[in-house]
Amino acid sequence: MTATAEAALADAIEASAFADLYAAAPAALAQRLGLRVVREGGVTSLLAPGLPVSMFNRVIGFGDAPGDDATRLRSLVARYRDAGLASAWMHLNPVTAAAGAEALLAAAGLAPAARRAWAKMLRGPEPLAADTELQVRPATDDDAATVAACIASAFAMPPFMAEWLAALHGRRGWTLYAIADGGQPVGGACLYVEAGTGWLGMGSVLDSHRRRGGQLASMARRIADAAAAGCTAIVTETGEPVAGEPNPSLANMARAGFRQVASRLNFEWRASPG
Repeated sequence: MTATAEAALADAIEASAFADLYAAAPAALAQRLGLRVVREGGVTSLLAPGLPVSMFNRVIGFGDAPGDDATRLRSLVARYRDAGLASAWMHLNPVTAAAGAEALLAAAGLAPAARRAWAKMLRGPEPLAADTELQVRPATDDDAATVAACIASAFAMPPFMAEWLAALHGRRGWTLYAIADGGQPVGGACLYVEAGTGWLGMGSVLDSHRRRGGQLASMARRIADAAAAGCTAIVTETGEPVAGEPNPSLANMARAGFRQVASRLNFEWRASPG
């Protein structure tokens, strides 16, 4: 696989995972948050006006597809403005984007976000050994809600996110994992599988149980399960460090055998005052 194909695949599986995450949201919550996904020409727009944070209001794939010009950019910006949002992110993957795409964003007034870039990481299905006293296993019907609550708490998400994440349990393509101590969930993680590619996301452990190998062990288990499901590529991502800050997630990904296939740039659109 070429470097361009790897970077494109890393974006595509993330976009599919988030599109299906939005589709999985309980109906009442989806309505309250105004969840919407628009997929057109390889570009995925995620909208959640009731959850005004960049993770849930962003565009994946801009600049990659034919027709990604100033007209399309105006349409994308209008979509977020008309939804009542004050800001949104446009991701730009330098490995896959056409020449001139970054200049278009700058000309439209979008500037690099404070979190300037995400590391897009990829590895094959080779097994990973990881030792920990914690247990990593698929969540059960009895503890899926608790696992989801642990993930939401560890990421400092609003409490209603636990209900949303719990909806992934048993959903086609998804596996929700418990990271447990003596059987009690103290963290969790997700695996999404589509068309021979696995995406690892939302892995987290409560503060009380960090630095005990749970995060790396959860990667090992998900990698093994993705391989068993026939995946030939496994993808994840994390924000790149800013101003020399530590990034344990990126370090764990490197230890898990992931390599960086793109430094994807984040451009922020902000609504005009008034």
